[in-house]
Amino acid sequence: MNFSTTTILSLTIAAVATVTVTSFQMPSSTSIRTHSALMKMSNEILEVPVPQQPDSDSPPIRDPMGLYSANSEERKNGQIESIEEVSEPKTIYDPLNLYSSESDERKNGQIKSLEPEVVVANAVIDPLGIYGSDADVDSDAIMSQALPFATRPVMLTGEMPGDAGFDPLGFAKSQEDLMNYREAEIKHARLAMLAAAGWPLSEVFDKKIALALHLTPLVDASDRVPSVLNGGLGKVNPFYWIAVLGAASAIEFYGTNKSKSGDESYFPGNLGFDPLGLYPKEEANQKNMQLAEIKNGRLAMIAIFGFAIQEFVSKSGVINETPFFFTPLTETLKMYTNSGYLH
Repeated sequence: MNFSTTTILSLTIAAVATVTVTSFQMPSSTSIRTHSALMKMSNEILEVPVPQQPDSDSPPIRDPMGLYSANSEERKNGQIESIEEVSEPKTIYDPLNLYSSESDERKNGQIKSLEPEVVVANAVIDPLGIYGSDADVDSDAIMSQALPFATRPVMLTGEMPGDAGFDPLGFAKSQEDLMNYREAEIKHARLAMLAAAGWPLSEVFDKKIALALHLTPLVDASDRVPSVLNGGLGKVNPFYWIAVLGAASAIEFYGTNKSKSGDESYFPGNLGFDPLGLYPKEEANQKNMQLAEIKNGRLAMIAIFGFAIQEFVSKSGVINETPFFFTPLTETLKMYTNSGYLH
């Protein structure tokens, strides 16, 4: 289609005038959301695009380094968050109280008096000097008293008597676990102390008591007491086992109820049994007695284990292996002389 220069100029002026009149006649909200203004010119449609307003649901843009200029569309549309909106207040440690009580930092709760406590997870011990002087070797770790080459377990703080920081397999993962293990330890320790004394005494006096009462001795010909490894448990009267299990159940029931009673003075093993009044009144002496009990109990557990293994391997009673502990010195020397040890 051919148009003259005058005709084209007239049409252009008319189109501009139409768009201007239309923009003033339309409401502002309609003009913002209108995608184009349509005009009909000489059987043709001329589209004039109108810029859209950014969607209000679009996510904000964080620009802490100020990369978007002040004239950018994102900043003009309010999509850019300021640095103050993005950053969070940081904790300020002020051990010397340099910030006054009226300062904004102290009012906002940013001021802390001391640095946070550093918890050592894995310490590096370097007795051979393998690491260089500039290597990160932690020299402030709290080491275990029982295992000087390892760090002390977290739950073993040294407050309990006998706590030397020995838990290489990490059984105690909480305070409740620690108390349960101490309850079990003190029960086994007390039972082992009774067994460590009763085992050799039964080998010394069993035959004599049985002969006096016209009964059959329980120890065998080698003076070994009945045990799982030695055998002979079938010779024990069933009523004895019933009495032992009944007494043990009663003590366990009483101890369990006392541990769950909520008594603040309770500690593992404290059954309140002290008929002779031997338990001290002073706290320091009480700790010493608890320490002595747990040490002797641990030693007794090792001893009773040794008794069982020794008699199973040597096929001889404990009193015959170490007679100088259980018989008078004159009898021991006489026995050694007759056996050829002494000449």
